[in-house]
Parts: sequence; structure tokens; C-alpha cells
Amino acid sequence: MVNPVMKMHRWFVCLLVFITTLSLTSCFDVVEDVNLKSNGSGSIKATVNLSKSKVKVASLMKLDKVDGVKVPSKSEIQAEVNDIVKLLRQTPGISNVQHSLDFNNFIGTLSCDFTNVGALNAFTKTLSTHFKAKVSSYSSYSYDAKTKVFARSYTYSDEAKKGLAKLKPENQKSFSDAYFTSIYRFQDNVLKQDNKVGKISDNKKAVMMRVGVLELVNGNVSLSNQISLK
Repeated sequence: MVNPVMKMHRWFVCLLVFITTLSLTSCFDVVEDVNLKSNGSGSIKATVNLSKSKVKVASLMKLDKVDGVKVPSKSEIQAEVNDIVKLLRQTPGISNVQHSLDFNNFIGTLSCDFTNVGALNAFTKTLSTHFKAKVSSYSSYSYDAKTKVFARSYTYSDEAKKGLAKLKPENQKSFSDAYFTSIYRFQDNVLKQDNKVGKISDNKKAVMMRVGVLELVNGNVSLSNQISLK
């Protein structure tokens, strides 16, 4: 069984560098959409959406810092995303890389195809090296094509909680309207899934989890799940 490690926070921070600064005082949504084929190949699309606070975000973009954190310019954000895309296109097992940055509505997307789940781990390690970040097992994915079991193992870390505590109270409140959504789509029917907040679609081809970012930060919910396919 393949046991790749993907650092959840790193994937989405890499998607849009400014989420770590602009989201400090803005509500936002993060969506991870994975399409997995029976042989273990598939595609992933990650989206960071700050459109609910686009007026506020536009104002923040004019500042130098927010709570002591430097706010990057549009050109800096674009340059960083271009570097990410370049690295992704050089990663074995990754293809069809697409990305977009909408500075009017403040929505960023990044998508690609992968030959196997392990290719995502290779990409994450490359990005972690690029950003000089520690590779840790916040979230790991595995898929066994023989048993048709897709699993996500999630380990809580209080790093985000410590970071949140450093923000001003009014900025902390912004996270009450922030959500993380995972959508897993399959060619085969879903027989069962183990996460208490996960929901199987009516057509039995997908599982969705939508949780509040504050719940994740405080360790009140888990993203761990094991999905058995027919």
C-alpha cells in the first residue's frame, strides 16, 4: 500500500501565499477536490476563496503589514505562484498543471493530474524544500487498488492554534466564518466511510467533509477517514 505524506497547511499556503496574511482579518473558504480512478491515478484541484471579504481584502492589499505580518503585493503573489507551478510541472507523476489568480474576487485555484497518490507526496516535499518548511505528517493519504480502500490519516498539531492566539481578538473572530471542505470523487461506488462528519453523496460516487477552520485549529474535529469502495 502506498503511504504518501501531504502536509495540508503547506499545500494550500503554497496555492495562495497571501492566505497566511490576508486571511488574518477576512473570512475565507478552502476547498480540496480529489478525483480518484480505480487504478490510483486521478486529479486534484485546490481553491482558496476570499470573495466573501473582497472589499476588505482589497483594502488590506494597500497595507504594508497586518498584525506584524508583511502583506505581499500582487506581483509578488503572482511570481510566487509561477514558481510553484514550475516546480509542479517538474515533479514526476504530475501533469496537466493549471492555475488561476482572480484579484478582483480574490480567488485562487491550482489543479493537476497525478499518476498515483504518491506523486502528491513528491510534490509536497519539493515545495517544502522550496519554502524551507518542515515536512510533517499533518495529513497522509493512501490508496490500495487491490482492496479498494482510500484512507486519509490526520494528526492534530497545535501550531496553528498558537499562531491564532497571537492575533488581535477582532482578527481571531474572522476565522469563525472560515471553512475547509474536502471532496473525494470515485469511479466505484462508496460502500462506507468512517468520519462522523463525512457524507456520502446520493449517487454513492463521492464523500464530502466540510468543517470550520476554527474547529480544525482547536482540534475539535479530525480529517481522518477510511473509505471503502465497491
